Amino acid sequence: MNTIRLNVNGLDFEVLMSGQSDHLVLLLHGFPDNARSFVPLMRLLNDAGYACAAPFMRGYHPTAVPAAVVASGFNTIQVEQLAKDAEAITMALKARFDFRDCYLVGHDWGAIAAYAAVARNPGLFRKAVMMSVPPGPVFLRNLLRHPAQFKRSAYIFYFQLPWLPERRIRSNKGRYIQRLWQAWSGEVSAYQERIEDVVDTLSRPENLRAALACYRGLLRPLPRQWRPWNQSRRLLMASASVPSLVLAGDRDRCIPPTMFSGCEAWLAPSGGEYRIITEAGHFLPLEATRSVAGAVLQFFRSSRNGETQSTTSRNPKGQL
Repeated sequence: MNTIRLNVNGLDFEVLMSGQSDHLVLLLHGFPDNARSFVPLMRLLNDAGYACAAPFMRGYHPTAVPAAVVASGFNTIQVEQLAKDAEAITMALKARFDFRDCYLVGHDWGAIAAYAAVARNPGLFRKAVMMSVPPGPVFLRNLLRHPAQFKRSAYIFYFQLPWLPERRIRSNKGRYIQRLWQAWSGEVSAYQERIEDVVDTLSRPENLRAALACYRGLLRPLPRQWRPWNQSRRLLMASASVPSLVLAGDRDRCIPPTMFSGCEAWLAPSGGEYRIITEAGHFLPLEATRSVAGAVLQFFRSSRNGETQSTTSRNPKGQL
């Protein structure tokens, strides 16, 4: 596992990289999390013939924090910007390592960024995988049918408050983040080291502010951010534009499978698939690494006519 730094979109991104292949898989993490949660999945994808890159998302230490977010907690991060980051990182890696094709994998906020990225630049990614978050149109439709989701998503409304969430999260030495993991996935004692690492990632005021700026960007953009907010909305409500695999955990207590109802119909025009991963909560890459890897690899290797695509080629320039 190697680490490189890329300067794109005015920020320095730290990126975990592994594997040797012509084929790149870009993996985007969510909240509260960081890129290292993908390491077990990356190793399985490497064994199957894919190179992997997992950036720390904008604002997550050690990636830089946008200057506007450092300056004020009222400044937000828009989904469109996360999509631009995914696009720019992918293009930079392709230029540097000469990858032949690219696949996109996102979990939680990374899934949101992935939906927007493939809508914004569908030609950049061969296929995409989104975990633990349904497509925007599917989520909103099911929100009306299952109002209990408002309670499960209450933390999003809490995060809209100025300074109070930051103060609470930083003052209780990671217990709030621990409770989120437990609330969303149940028993998480096996991932205690992971949680502690995530707490450290968000321990600096500016990093935590950046993580919450994504949530604040959903519901309370500043007036000067209305244009990127509206563009973000359009990207998230767009139809499926590349073959995509959507995965949900059957024990996910943050966004349960009921909120994915109708996903198959949304995915059908692009040749995508929807699957439920059994005996898994919200943090699918960790809780069900082998099941997720199996589903992802089967999807990557299949074409619309059911043929299997080879991933055995190697490119010296793509060695990591």
